[in-house]
Amino acid sequence: MKTALGMIIRSLESDTAIMSFIDNALMFGHKLDCVIVAYTHHLDPNAVKSINSKLPLFAVNINDPHYNKKQMRRRGVSDSIMKELLECPVDTTRGLVPYGFNRMIVVIEAILRDVDILFFVDSDVVPSVLRRTAEGLIVEEVDYFKAHLDYLNSGSDVTTGEYSGYNILPPASFNGMDDLLAGVQKEGMLEYWQTSEIHRSLVVQSDIITPEPCSKILGGNTAIKLSAFAKLPPFFSSYYFLNDEMFLCRGEDTILGIEISQSGIICTDVGINPLHDTYKDYPAEPDLRGDPSAQTRFYYACTGWVGRNPLFNYILGNDLPSTKEYQRERLGRGLLALTEYTSNPRFRNVIDNFDASWDNLGRYITEFEKYSEAWEGFKERIGMNK
Repeated sequence: MKTALGMIIRSLESDTAIMSFIDNALMFGHKLDCVIVAYTHHLDPNAVKSINSKLPLFAVNINDPHYNKKQMRRRGVSDSIMKELLECPVDTTRGLVPYGFNRMIVVIEAILRDVDILFFVDSDVVPSVLRRTAEGLIVEEVDYFKAHLDYLNSGSDVTTGEYSGYNILPPASFNGMDDLLAGVQKEGMLEYWQTSEIHRSLVVQSDIITPEPCSKILGGNTAIKLSAFAKLPPFFSSYYFLNDEMFLCRGEDTILGIEISQSGIICTDVGINPLHDTYKDYPAEPDLRGDPSAQTRFYYACTGWVGRNPLFNYILGNDLPSTKEYQRERLGRGLLALTEYTSNPRFRNVIDNFDASWDNLGRYITEFEKYSEAWEGFKERIGMNK
């Protein structure tokens, strides 16, 4: 089985994130065949050299994915399919690329390089977990690849897990938390967030690991047999503009998770939760009330969630007018409470993001259908659907 490590980044300035996983695989005796990175801006030659000294690095410039183009032409993929799958829908000089498109560039490169298993990790994740011991919290390296391979080799098509470290919902306590979470469609996190003053939003790896079937996947901690894509649509997410600023919709992994649960694909949560430096300052606790950088991080999480939800609800088959009305009302109340709690009026603007995203639902649907159609055409042409 040919295996690859995949990552999406803006620029490759350092080899640290990638080398941590390469070294982890070597330490525990696992064979990786290559690294595939999708980027838009810059490759540091020293980082490239360092990675290539351990494994072949295939760095795919999203602005010109030349290997993908060459291989598609060689295999007779039409120009229209190539254009849909390989031309980025936004101006990458802004530094932003839709998450789904970003991931699919890596997936397509992996398929065309005959990779069997693709491990997706994010650049702010490490192959270590956060544990609580009698001496306190420790960061402990784990056999990351074994955790996934054990299940991929015994029948699973997709493996995933949560993260340890600070949750994206930072410690907070204010009236209106329920409204805010309902407005961004994360009601399932209410009890967790309301008790965050106790656990401080810090997720610790459990000593008892209990892998279990799941449909939710996390794009920064997942592995997939690429043959499973024969039954699956692509990763997909979009973007929207508000006051000339581009916002990325979250949820490319959430939407694929829905399809996984409906397609008979076997997905396992392996119970290993690698450390995710969510607020870029671990072990410092995120301070939602006093730290502007924490507020900015949470603000863009909210704009991403409200960006995701129109298409998410369309795919779920929910009643769109009533869903929109309900979420907007709850979100408005929640944002007023959050603004008062943080003394940051910027959070009030998220209601405008909500409206802008819903205004773009027709475009989201069209893009999703066109991209999915091209994806099916690509798979048919290369014989992946057989």
